[in-house]
Order: sequence, then structure tokens, then C-alpha cells
Amino acid sequence: MPNITLIQSPHRPFNMAYGANPVSLSGLTINEDKYVLQVYKLGAVTPVADIRQSPNKMGRAIFDIQNILQNLIQPSGDNIDGLHYTFSTLAQVNTRLRIGDGEISQYQLRIGYEASGSATTTLQPNIYTTIGGSQPYWQEQFNTDDYIPLVTAYALISGEFCTSVVTGAIPLSDNTWTIEDNQTGDTFLTDYSSPAGIDVHEVYEGDQCTKSFYNALRYTGNSTGQNVRGIEGYWVAQYNKAGNRIVTSFVNNTQANGGGPNITLGQGTTPTSNYLINTIATGPANYPTGTLAAATDHYYIIPVLWTPLPCVTDPLSQTPVTNQAAWRAQRYNVLPTRCIDYSHIQFAWLNSKGMRDQFTFTKKNEKKVGVKKNNFLKEAANYNSNTYNVTVQDRGFTTYSQTLTEGYSADTDYINDAQAKLLEHLFTSPDVMVRFSDGVLANHWQPANVLTASYVQKTIRKDKMFQYTVNFKIAHNIKSQRG
Repeated sequence: MPNITLIQSPHRPFNMAYGANPVSLSGLTINEDKYVLQVYKLGAVTPVADIRQSPNKMGRAIFDIQNILQNLIQPSGDNIDGLHYTFSTLAQVNTRLRIGDGEISQYQLRIGYEASGSATTTLQPNIYTTIGGSQPYWQEQFNTDDYIPLVTAYALISGEFCTSVVTGAIPLSDNTWTIEDNQTGDTFLTDYSSPAGIDVHEVYEGDQCTKSFYNALRYTGNSTGQNVRGIEGYWVAQYNKAGNRIVTSFVNNTQANGGGPNITLGQGTTPTSNYLINTIATGPANYPTGTLAAATDHYYIIPVLWTPLPCVTDPLSQTPVTNQAAWRAQRYNVLPTRCIDYSHIQFAWLNSKGMRDQFTFTKKNEKKVGVKKNNFLKEAANYNSNTYNVTVQDRGFTTYSQTLTEGYSADTDYINDAQAKLLEHLFTSPDVMVRFSDGVLANHWQPANVLTASYVQKTIRKDKMFQYTVNFKIAHNIKSQRG
């Protein structure tokens, strides 16, 4: 019996579905016909794929299973862009957070051989995770360390071991507008810290936004204890124009809030499966803790870890969590809605990490209705009647059917290089949603198709002040009658 060996496999702890996911096998002898590779969703008894290959000239088989993995994932559903947004005065208390729902999948491999038409396979113990993001064609393994914080612990005199972030991580986002935590212009660094930097967003009062994080940790040095297994929750801190913190709240990452896997704070449950993605509502209109204060100029969403209460340095807090952001803190600058602006159009789209990004277009926008008629010539007289009779109103050319498409063009305000780079992903995204600030479906997210087939990259260096324009249509046609 041959010893079939797995010498190359998809990157762990996770990899992107759209990009190389190589699996290489060795060990086939002259007594067997083919290598066998089977892919099973975690816990399933039936494979989603069974692929077989004759050995190459080196006696090995090299598979790339990305096309298989792409069938295991899908874009975010369940109106994730409107997370925690409600049209009524009742708060949606259980929707502040959301775990993975189709964007992530876990699987196992069985490997073996085929002889005389019969396959013999062995289940491999490793569990692999794929996310519906993309990576360059030349990248064999996705750099997951960027998305998973490295944590340790240090001891107090009292004997408690305090959780500490060695290397912070970044969210599952394409936003590259980042500042250091000592460049905020406010008291952020007095109250918190964010070792990996701070992501910056410009938003308006009606904007609905989300941010997603890969909910896992790497460890080094002293043990952090069994309580530290993932995102414990989020500090939500509001600051006024003077740069002073005016309101502080905390959102537990628990199942009751739509997250998890913890049921209670500090439970220390290791995230697996869908719990490996954690999404929080972050926009002014879907704010995760009540509403913004009238004096709020900007606010932060800060993902943090559990730590013993004696380690908490904020005298205003009695919550056993760090004041260090294990993933980049997210800063939202709340811009005033100017009276000369057009009605706002906000886009949300599937980004290259498999989750969602958002951006609001505030300048000139136009609606265009396209009409395609299917006409035929109808005789004025009715020959299926008692007599030949024609009236002036009898129709000639008659519309048997017609297709009505609802299209728009929208312009941004003047933007910076980081915002322009973010919007390039909007142009290339296969899954786009749009939200209008007025009209019958105001503040509802609707599916849209971006019609802009190409774009010219713009930068401040070569274009000075610049804007982007996007052409799109609603993904459903307007219903029409016939003549």
C-alpha cells in the first residue's frame, strides 16, 4: 500500500478563496493509477469535490482547489450594510454585531490513490479555513499575520498577568487611510492606544457603515490565560472638537449582541467556524451604542481583549478589558451635511478581503431611465368584427413589451489618495449595494450594477484636486405595462 503524502496545502490559519490554493501529493507507485483528492466541508460525510490526477513526470500531483473553494463561500447577505439600523424608535439590541454568514467556510481534505477504478483515501486532521477574498496571482499564501494580533502578558506585583498587544492587526478592509495613534490631535493616546495605527473614515450623519475583523489571536511569551481567545468587545468613544473624550460606551462581543462565541464577558471560548469573523455596526446612522452626542466631532471603535480588572488603567472603567486596540482602532470623522450638497448616495461593496467597505458620494448625481420598446404595427381596423370601422383613436404602432432600466451617475467630493485607492475596489467589485438619502426607498440598501467599465487612476501628485464619477444602475428593472 503506497504512503500518499500531503507535501503542499492551503495556507493556515486561513486563505483567500480567489487566488492560489495549491495541494500537492506524492507517494504513488507503479501499482496505482491516479492520485485522489477529496474536499469535505467540515463535519460533512459527502465530499463537495472528488478530483483525480495521474502523476506528473516527477511522480507527483499538483492541484489548485480555488475553483472548488469559491463554491463554498458567497458575499455577505442579510442586509449586513444596514446592521443595527432601524426605521423605528426601538433599538435593535441584538444586531450590533454579526458573525460570518456565507463569507467564510471550513473544510478538510482526504488524500489517497485510485487503483483499478477504486479509490482509497485517508482523512487529514488539519482544518482549513477559506474566506471569499482575493489575492494576487503571484501570492501562494495569504499573509494572515497582518490580520491576527500577537499578544502576550506581563505580571503585576499582585501576581495578576495583564494582557498586552505586541503586534496589532488590521481589519478585513481595503481602507488604507491610516494615522499613528499619536497623530490624532485629541486625547486618544491619554485614554487608549492602538499599536497598529488608526484607520480614518469620513462619514455623514445618515451613513450606515460596518467593519469586520478576523477573530483569532497569536501568542508569545507569558500566557495570557484562558480568558483571552479573541475580540472581547469594543470601546466606543466620542470626542468633541476640542479633542476631549465626552462619551464612552462598551459593546460586549457576546452572542446576545449578535457576536460571540462568548455568552458572557471573559468566558474565554475559542472562536471557530463562523465566529472567526466579527462585524460591528460603526456608522452614525447605525451607531452601536445609542446615538451620537450633539457635541461629537469624531469617534472611535476600538477592538480590545480581556484582561484582569487590576490591570485596567482607566479610572472611569470597571470593565476587565484592555485599553489597547488589538486590531486597528477605527476613527470616524463626522462631517456636516452642507446645504449646497446634492442628496447623498452611499455605496457598500464586497472588498478584496471578502467583507464590506462603504463610501458616500455627495456631489452632482443624475438619474437616467433607459427605455427599450418592443413594438409591432397594429391595423387600425378590427377584421374580427361585423363591419369595417376605423376611429381616429385606434392605435397603429403598439408596444407589446418594454424594458425600463433605472441608471444613475454620481460624483464624489474632492478626495485624497487613500480614498481614491479605496474606491478602485468599488469599480471592480462584483457585489455592490447603494443607499439613497431621499426618495421612496430612502435609507434602504438596494442591489446595484456598476456600469463604469474602466477608470483612470488619479492622485494628488498628478491631478491636484480631483473627484471620481461612478455610473451604475439598479439591479432590478422598473416594472412596465404593455400597450
